[in-house]
Amino acid sequence: MSDGPLAIVAGAGSLPWEAAAAIAPRREVVVFAIDGEADAAPSAGPRIETHRLGYGQLGRARRLAMERRCRDVLMLGAIRSRPDFASLVPDMDTLRLLPRIVRAAVGGDDTIVRNVIALFEDEGFRVVSVAEAAPELLAPSGLLGAHRPSAAQQADIDLGAAYLTASAPFDVGQAVVVVEGRVIAVEGAEGTDAMLARCAELRRARRFRSEKGAGALVKRAKSGQDMRSDVPVVGLGTLRGALAAGLGGIAVESGRTILAERAALRTEADRARAFLVAL
Repeated sequence: MSDGPLAIVAGAGSLPWEAAAAIAPRREVVVFAIDGEADAAPSAGPRIETHRLGYGQLGRARRLAMERRCRDVLMLGAIRSRPDFASLVPDMDTLRLLPRIVRAAVGGDDTIVRNVIALFEDEGFRVVSVAEAAPELLAPSGLLGAHRPSAAQQADIDLGAAYLTASAPFDVGQAVVVVEGRVIAVEGAEGTDAMLARCAELRRARRFRSEKGAGALVKRAKSGQDMRSDVPVVGLGTLRGALAAGLGGIAVESGRTILAERAALRTEADRARAFLVAL
């Protein structure tokens, strides 16, 4: 890690702001919030500088980062849609980068991640992982709440983990829902929350039958995944989606999954008698 401030490229969700607050006591932070993606910034604390910029101002973001002596970059938060390059009005600094930006946005999720990291590195920055910049955000191993999975739920967790290991080479999602030994849903491009909403609809339509509280959401990084971006994240929205789908809880991978809103997440899981574990 360099001695200068850390740049955070912020997408949607509370996570970029949680990370900024965690890192700021030990290192200055400059947040570049992507307009149309990043949530509104909470009250900025000391040692946190915020800039809200559109895709057409990426060149300006680069210039600001260089002026602030940022060399390390952390990418956090969801990107809900790919930029519409046809309607993009780039500034002069972005115009130089535009052909490479367009090329970087082509391919599957893993390919795009690699391309974007390469783009940053070619411009003289070092893209860092959460483990380097904010390890306290990652899930520790073991029981994360008050309730343990039952034997049947643990069997579903094991099946889900095995499925994700087998599917990793195909660049599909990071999550799967397993209920009573049956794979009910696999995360695709829609993301975990939408997959869980689909499971809730399947349950309402009686496409699968089980007692409420059966089954598990299993979420983990893909084998060989670049942990500098697209790290699996579980937060309150994930838990609420799992509960709405009638699942018994969530299993994640320790050390490679971010727990957002951790205190509130545990409180709500305990209140719902749902398990929350890290493998």
